[in-house]
Amino acid sequence: STSLFARDLLTLGVTSRQERVAPRFVKQTPSAIVPRDNLILINFGYLRAVVGLDEVYLLDAHRLPVQDFASEIVHVFQRKREYERLPFDEVVSSTHEMVLLEGMLRTMVNSYSRRIHLYEPIVNNFLDKVDRDVYSSTGIHLLAPLKDSLQSFEISVQQSVDCLSGVLDDDDTMLDLLLTEQKAATDSGTEVDFTKHEEVEILLGVYARQLSNVLSEIKYMLGRLQSKQEFVALAMAHYRNRYIRMNVYISIAGLSLAVGTTVAGFFGMNLVSGFEEHASAFYLVVASTTICGMVVAMTSLNYISGTSMRVRAQERLDEIETLGSALSDMAALDYTLKHASQDHQKMGKKEFRALLRSARRSKEVKQEEVDLLFGLFDRISDGQINTEDLPFLDYVESEKSSAEKPSAEK
Repeated sequence: STSLFARDLLTLGVTSRQERVAPRFVKQTPSAIVPRDNLILINFGYLRAVVGLDEVYLLDAHRLPVQDFASEIVHVFQRKREYERLPFDEVVSSTHEMVLLEGMLRTMVNSYSRRIHLYEPIVNNFLDKVDRDVYSSTGIHLLAPLKDSLQSFEISVQQSVDCLSGVLDDDDTMLDLLLTEQKAATDSGTEVDFTKHEEVEILLGVYARQLSNVLSEIKYMLGRLQSKQEFVALAMAHYRNRYIRMNVYISIAGLSLAVGTTVAGFFGMNLVSGFEEHASAFYLVVASTTICGMVVAMTSLNYISGTSMRVRAQERLDEIETLGSALSDMAALDYTLKHASQDHQKMGKKEFRALLRSARRSKEVKQEEVDLLFGLFDRISDGQINTEDLPFLDYVESEKSSAEKPSAEK
């Protein structure tokens, strides 16, 4: 007596023809291995089957890959009857449901592994085309369909891994997959030995690891494509920046020449200015306009090159380096400030540097570090560090003394 539910049809992907032929990004339904009463529903890749105690129903039997699998599994069962070594994987089971499950897993894992080798030359060819000419559109149009196909393949393999992981996490489900053992236990009025699930666990664990390796290969290929896409984007951005910079230089040159043309336009108005008979007026005007144009060009180039911005950025980097070096040995800094607090004396910058240098392992202290740290802890800004600048250390010492006092009294 067996029973199937309506949701089991969805598990096997048995839906309407209209839904099956509808275009979808992921064609197949999620992988599933679901035990039922005296039945196992298996949907793994392109293989779908209903496995019973004495029969097996393969769906999509008209498809050539399914027919090949059916021929192979028939051959396996024939050899099983002859007590010969099974060709399906290292883990050999005596029950036919485990033999079939192992055969389906082995077939799909091999199919996924072969598909990885099919993708590899396609990806390498695409990357070679891009490397030959980064600034052209050669091969770029192949990126979208190639990534879509790899991502669809990744989803399929990920679903298979999740399916096996879900079964491996449930010992009861693995026991329910042993239909022959369950039938024998029911007939004898006993329960299946709990340790029997280890056979299924070993079987599924082997193929789960292989699928994880396939998934890693897919992610590696997607990572290569993503890296190449980012490289092309950076190269194109650099190429565009070159055009923009050229346009800016041309604009600066035009602005510089505009100074001379403006002056020439003033003198070209055919009005009497008094410079018409001047012996050196022409040379003076040409020299002055040339100098003005060069000044405009140099000012513009200096502004565009961002010299002041680079100077500020370098100053910030120096500050970061100084702070990192100053905080590299916090134990020495703690010792120095603790010493200043305990002695209740005012410590100048020279004393602070000498004490900090003696406490450090490297025995090296830069003046920039001293200026930074001394400025941070000199809260009163009187050029000295004393207990008034370090109230938190007084608080710590008072807490320590108050904690030690009761123990001493005791």
